Amino acid sequence: MRNGKLVATKIGIATSMLGIVVALSGITSGFAAGSSAPAAGDSEAGSATTSATVVVPPWCGWNINPVVSSITLTPAGSYLGADLALTGSTSDVNAYVGATTGATTAPASDNCSWFGKTPLNATFAVSIAADNAKFTAASGSNPDAGMGWNLSVKPLVISNTFSDGCDAAGFTPNPGASMAAAGSTNAWSVSGTGVVTTNNFCNYSVSYTATIPSGKEPVYGDSTYVFTGPSLIHTLTTS
Repeated sequence: MRNGKLVATKIGIATSMLGIVVALSGITSGFAAGSSAPAAGDSEAGSATTSATVVVPPWCGWNINPVVSSITLTPAGSYLGADLALTGSTSDVNAYVGATTGATTAPASDNCSWFGKTPLNATFAVSIAADNAKFTAASGSNPDAGMGWNLSVKPLVISNTFSDGCDAAGFTPNPGASMAAAGSTNAWSVSGTGVVTTNNFCNYSVSYTATIPSGKEPVYGDSTYVFTGPSLIHTLTTS
């Protein structure tokens, strides 16, 4: 009997030890992968880059188009010794703030940016040089000084017709000027705090009238005369 109990006790002990071994094996399998125990401290777990795509619009600027290089004046008839008007006009002119050079309507408000810079005011002027305030005349290749005249005798009249939206867009229009001498006249201006935006727009047309004075006696009758007037200098000034 004693031997039987002893054997039973030994089996019980062996069984208990086996249970401990199994439990320890379960605990070991829960550690981080690797054959060594983990150590405290920093270790790199990976890295990530950051990026973004941002649209940057063009800079805003003042534009005017078209600026004509020549203006043709047409007589109301033949010259018979009385005043004879010569008239002409340009196609529509577009003045605006924007990023493109050929806009015919107001650009979108986000077409450009001043990027925090104070928006530039603008003035558009027409001027005549001091030695150019006159009309000269020629019949073919033959000059006829007597048929010419100075603007002080008969001025060059410039008339501007602005569309309805120009005032609302901040433009201060000048309806025109009678150019009787050399000098400059503003066609329009835009200025003032908060007035210039990213798409101010104004459409207008320009007409011109010159008059051959009465009392002229052409040297060359039965011919076609060509009258050449002053060069008009167009200047867009921003500030």
